[in-house]
Formats: sequence, C-alpha cells, structure tokens
Amino acid sequence: MTAHGRASSYKDGCRCSDCRTANRLYQADANARRAAHPDGADRAGHGKRSTYANYRCRCDACRAANSAACREYRERRRTQ
Repeated sequence: MTAHGRASSYKDGCRCSDCRTANRLYQADANARRAAHPDGADRAGHGKRSTYANYRCRCDACRAANSAACREYRERRRTQ
C-alpha cells in the first residue's frame, strides 16, 4: 500500500490531492535549490531551454533556446 501525501507516491502514480500537493511542494523546493546555485547552469550547459527554465539562466544562448522552443510550440499549436 502506498502512503499518501508524499512526492514519491505521486511519482509512483497516485494523483490524490495530498500526493499532488506534496509533489508540487517538492518541485518548488527543487526549483528554488537550482535557482540558488547559478553555477549549476554551467554544468547543465548553456543554450538549452531547460537551463533557461530550471536554472533561470538568462544568457543570450539560453534566451535564444527558450525563444525557439516557444516559437516551435506556437507553430505546433497552430497546425493542430
């Protein structure tokens, strides 16, 4: 039986409100930890949308990657 109210339970597939809340808090904490250490962006590699989003890197290469990803997303939405 899976314990509820844990991020690990959400990752195992439970979508009850307690597990969703626990996962949201876990992800918010992980995002804050990544943003607090901008040197992690150097390890992750610049010029990727994930570095822009996860590490809040705003260098030219990461901005360009994010812009390209947004354009591609909008284009996909238009063709659907």
